[in-house]
Amino acid sequence: MPSSFEKAITILQAIRNIDNRTFLLPALQRNFVWTPQQICILFDSLMREYPINTFMLWDVNDQSIKDKYRFYSFLSHYCQRFNEANDYVPTHGDFHDFKAVIDGQQRLTSIYIGLKGTYAYKQPRVWWPATQNDTVLPPRRLYLNLARGMQGDEDEDKFAMYNFRFLTDKQFQNLNLKAHGEWFEVGKVLSLPEVKTVDQITFKVVLPYLKAIQLHENEFACAALTRLYHLIRYEPVINFYNETSQDIDHVLDVFIRTNSGGTPLAFSDLLMSIAIANWEGDARRDIDSLVTDVRQGSDMKFSIGRDWVLKACLMLTDADVRFRVKNFDVARVGIIQKQWPAIKECLTTTFKLLRLMGFNDESIRAKNAIIPIAYYLYRQVHENKPLYASITNLKWLRDERAAIARWLNMVLLKSSFSGQADAVLTRMYRLLKRHLDIRRFPLDKIIEAFVGTNRDLRFDEAYLRGLLDIEHGDPRCRPVLNLLYPDVNENLQFDIDHLHPSSAFTKKALNACPFLAGQTELRKYYENRSNWNSMANLHLLSASQNRSKQDKSLSDWMAGPDAGFKKDQLLLDPNDSLDFKDFMQFCDRRREALFQRLRSNVVMTEELTPAPEVLDEMDEPESTEA
Repeated sequence: MPSSFEKAITILQAIRNIDNRTFLLPALQRNFVWTPQQICILFDSLMREYPINTFMLWDVNDQSIKDKYRFYSFLSHYCQRFNEANDYVPTHGDFHDFKAVIDGQQRLTSIYIGLKGTYAYKQPRVWWPATQNDTVLPPRRLYLNLARGMQGDEDEDKFAMYNFRFLTDKQFQNLNLKAHGEWFEVGKVLSLPEVKTVDQITFKVVLPYLKAIQLHENEFACAALTRLYHLIRYEPVINFYNETSQDIDHVLDVFIRTNSGGTPLAFSDLLMSIAIANWEGDARRDIDSLVTDVRQGSDMKFSIGRDWVLKACLMLTDADVRFRVKNFDVARVGIIQKQWPAIKECLTTTFKLLRLMGFNDESIRAKNAIIPIAYYLYRQVHENKPLYASITNLKWLRDERAAIARWLNMVLLKSSFSGQADAVLTRMYRLLKRHLDIRRFPLDKIIEAFVGTNRDLRFDEAYLRGLLDIEHGDPRCRPVLNLLYPDVNENLQFDIDHLHPSSAFTKKALNACPFLAGQTELRKYYENRSNWNSMANLHLLSASQNRSKQDKSLSDWMAGPDAGFKKDQLLLDPNDSLDFKDFMQFCDRRREALFQRLRSNVVMTEELTPAPEVLDEMDEPESTEA
């Protein structure tokens, strides 16, 4: 049977389907987040015959889907902080076919809570308890005022007509006798007598009930209770699209394309939910803890998200890195969870290594470029231990760190991980895995493998000269300077700063330079940011060098004892002038020297013969056996 819009059902039918677990929630759904006010507005909309949008249900009849993926029951007794999660329903074995609610969880849960459940939230000006406490978070049931609708100041929502409210048992008991009758517990509509025809509702159900509470002469009460009874039991208001495909990736794609409520979910968000559902314990806490450590740790401070962590976990456990549902089934998530302590240590060590290399969050915009490094550190061995256990020890492995840094600098400058990054990750995974036995980072093998593709890591002269035009603040500054000066002291942290201080190029400072008087073209050269703010005037300075230099002229600072390096380390000849008046010659000489240094530290296009190939299509991965 093809997917289609099905005949609408009543709220009572939907409630019964929830009770007998014909309706379940898939793991991709987020927790219930609606407020009591939103639930009241939903019931008001239903009472006023407003449309509440179409639901999307998924027929689940494939046993492999029942066995591999997790499904949950609907939440009935919500308690803020303490009971926000849905109960797991084992669907393996001979569990019956069912429908998974792909879109509409918040609305259906709200209806279910309003009719059969409770909603508990903290009382104002009361401290949060350590455990669930009905005194601090009293359960509330949904009530409808039968005596009158919203009037005057009570109408907080100007579009509401019916007065729905969540009341605690204590609040209800404290009402006076008259109000007791006026407030009708909405769920009791399910226990009112059944009738054979709609025209019997008012006379056989509503009026006898209202007469017992002395509201039978209230026209609003008669109309409201009649409307509620008819709405719940007879009116087919649950319209839904029924998806019959058993391809879960297709189902999620349909959901993403049709979901327009609130903030749209990305495919990675849905997969994150599935991974969490298949994780024994609190996966959200475990993964979020790693994300926080990497973001806030003083020796890291890199911005990553859950989706990055999941993709890294896939590669580190030798799985297909693509975000597909089958890559996050129970078996794969079980492997990831079993290795989680080692994975977490490896990932944090990787970011600490990058910090030691001088990188920061701004200089590595393409975070996927970090994943192959983590994989190599995780899978490579040094002295019978994983390489990540010793890579940050500066007493050894300098050549390994240098090769890793050189590769990362090149891929960042060539934007190798832009666009279809999964194809590059898959290729890198294969290359690294294939060459683990050579016991060193296979930089030359990687460069050769990408020759002739649109991810070629080689440089030509025009590209290199263009890199020298990069200005201070550009994320590419760091990888360019790292390639220019790969032998800096690993024990020190280096910042990027100007050699001739930027303060010397302000209008006020240039006005005070007598050699610029009347020299219009020369003055324009000094004023041009692309000259004094680009690579020719930038260098890596340690913290102590930065403190000693400040706004000193380059010639004065280099003549003093605190510079820490000589003129040849700036790639200048002994006779080259450092005076500010010779800034143009300084830039010309240094730009050419930087070009030659870059040329010798990267692989040029003429050094390897290209093999015609385009790396755009995603290859199928090799075996993913763990």
